[in-house]
Amino acid sequence: MSGDSFDEVDDIGFLREAELFRNMPEEVLRAVSAQAKTVTFNSGETVVKRGGAGDRVFLVKSGMVEVVSPTESKDTDEAPPLVYLGKGECFGELAILTESPRHADVRVPEQAQLMIIERELFDELMKNYPGFASQLCVILSHRLVKLLQGLPMDDKKELQGNLQFFDLATVVQTLISSGQTGVMTLTLAREPVAKLTFHSGNIFRASYANRSGDEAVHYLFQVPPRADFRFSSSKDEDKGKGPDPGITVPAMALMMDSVRLQDELSVLREQLPPDDASLKRSDSGDFTPPADSEIGKTAQALWTRLEKPATVGELMDESTSCHYHAALALLGLLESKQVQPA
Repeated sequence: MSGDSFDEVDDIGFLREAELFRNMPEEVLRAVSAQAKTVTFNSGETVVKRGGAGDRVFLVKSGMVEVVSPTESKDTDEAPPLVYLGKGECFGELAILTESPRHADVRVPEQAQLMIIERELFDELMKNYPGFASQLCVILSHRLVKLLQGLPMDDKKELQGNLQFFDLATVVQTLISSGQTGVMTLTLAREPVAKLTFHSGNIFRASYANRSGDEAVHYLFQVPPRADFRFSSSKDEDKGKGPDPGITVPAMALMMDSVRLQDELSVLREQLPPDDASLKRSDSGDFTPPADSEIGKTAQALWTRLEKPATVGELMDESTSCHYHAALALLGLLESKQVQPA
């Protein structure tokens, strides 16, 4: 193998099209171009071996690599390819994220140029550029989709990961679109914090903190925990209990609503006092419900909670509604002057 001059290929142009750096700011592309190195591998060379240290990420600059599963004899030449990766695709990102050994060999069938990002540069990008971490989530999630959809139904027993590295919407959409039946459990420090039960691709039951049904799903998107998730397929999970009455729409519509409310929540947040601002009931009299009956239930609960003053953050977190609906109800109470700063 041999090092190549950056002048041979337009690194900035390449990075603009690479899956890992698509839509990244120019300053990121220039930093990577300046610090990453490009190496040429010849036909038959092995780039990484199974069990090796996951201390760098590779981008295919030209040519192609093949990911292979070593045979029992550990003869890489006899190992069948699992997948081919071409220009702009990356590998090694999961091992460096999880600080785990390589899980497969990667070899070059013909000559290939690879751009190499060492751990120090990778950690700097993760720390300073949120968009880089988000793009990693998208890549890992798409690979998760391909993995799950490519498996026979009988093999789809378990799926697991961490929401720090996987896009929640993609994971849920994968379970819906592949018609899964089973339970996805989210855990923090080994303690369950949320559960979604699926029946034939529909969300059958949902719970997260003190919320259930639609509100639990909405809240999951608005306050996604950096939790471990595990989906286990099961034909009989919660059989006989019936669907959660709080699940009011089909799964895909529910997910789309959740994503929409997640986007709109930031606008409502700007209209509310800060989270640490204390609120109390006004002295104007009894509670007057708003016209919207659903928001009215949330507003009534918030007004009742304010028998004693509480902060905006406490009201939002303790509500059995998601943050969006709690914020909407709280804004109504403030505008009607039924609630005021303490």
